[in-house]
Amino acid sequence: MKILIVGNNLNALLLANCIKMQNTDADIYLTSDEHSSNEVYTSINIKENDIASLVDFVKYNAIEFTIASSKLAIINGIADEFKKEGFLIFAPLSESSRITYFNSVIKKILYKLKIPTPKFGIFDRENLAVEYARNTTFPIIIKNDFTLITNESYKFTGFQSAKLGIQKLFEDNNEKIIIENCIDAPYIYIYFLTDGYNAFPLISLEREINDNYYQLTAPSSKISEDTYISILRQAVYPLLDDISKFSDIYTGILGFKIQIKNDKIYVLEIYNKFENYDSQAFISLLDDNILDILYSAANGDLEKKYGYINLSDNYSYTKVINKSKITNLDLPDDMFIESEDKENYIITSTASTLNQAKEKLNEYLEEFKFETE
Repeated sequence: MKILIVGNNLNALLLANCIKMQNTDADIYLTSDEHSSNEVYTSINIKENDIASLVDFVKYNAIEFTIASSKLAIINGIADEFKKEGFLIFAPLSESSRITYFNSVIKKILYKLKIPTPKFGIFDRENLAVEYARNTTFPIIIKNDFTLITNESYKFTGFQSAKLGIQKLFEDNNEKIIIENCIDAPYIYIYFLTDGYNAFPLISLEREINDNYYQLTAPSSKISEDTYISILRQAVYPLLDDISKFSDIYTGILGFKIQIKNDKIYVLEIYNKFENYDSQAFISLLDDNILDILYSAANGDLEKKYGYINLSDNYSYTKVINKSKITNLDLPDDMFIESEDKENYIITSTASTLNQAKEKLNEYLEEFKFETE
């Protein structure tokens, strides 16, 4: 099968590698700044948001399936144009994906659908935001609105620091900001795959940060089968129903940043792709063929082909380490999933228990020197 992956990011590279490993006869093309080819994919010199050129490429190279792993491509309407041409693509339409690019839109939809979310205010004027902060209960979270370029989120414990944070966000040309109450509970990231009609859980993760790295553990110990069912009923299906009222069905990834407090689930943010390095944790536990499940979702027959997405019973432990912090990194490929971007090494180990996964990775990292400030 000829496959085009649109995205110049780590998720796109991981996806290409996983597809090639599971489907050795796949002919993969990738939009990449490297402009080179290797044994996994052929790089094409087309910008990920140049939709017209991508349409021509698919048309004249007989591409059978396209996967968009690019925010720029999705918001610029790659799914809209490809579907007009009759090309099969795994990506949400631009209008339906707006719910994942604007925090203000996310919050309004959550409020409309009565999906629990922390108390919030949306402000397009600095003085109104400052006045709200003056009269609220701390701590609070202050966010920018448009998340395509950057997703800024800051926690403040007092009015003076919050006022300065508000000023900075407006000085940075943010048209709107969001202020929300802070819930004392860990952040959990949970992902679903949907063909617009059905949605299947993919993975849940937790993150921790220290001076040298941040780590991801999956699955989250706080997410049970009942929790998945609750999120599907309370959030996923109401969202899909609402999207279908103003756009076509939503096909793609639906990710949620949530908190759980006193057995109540709060939704904070929504994503249309794996965030940061979450895709590597997912791939490390996936037992199904990733190309098959994405192809089935794009075709709208996810439930017909799959009753659920198969993950191993293992645990996944990932460390993201800044390249400036460690020297001479050389790990055995057969024991870890390893990738890198311009700034970081991303290393994942798996084992039957989380402690074993941590011990396996930490044992090898002890051989390498962390640089200190």
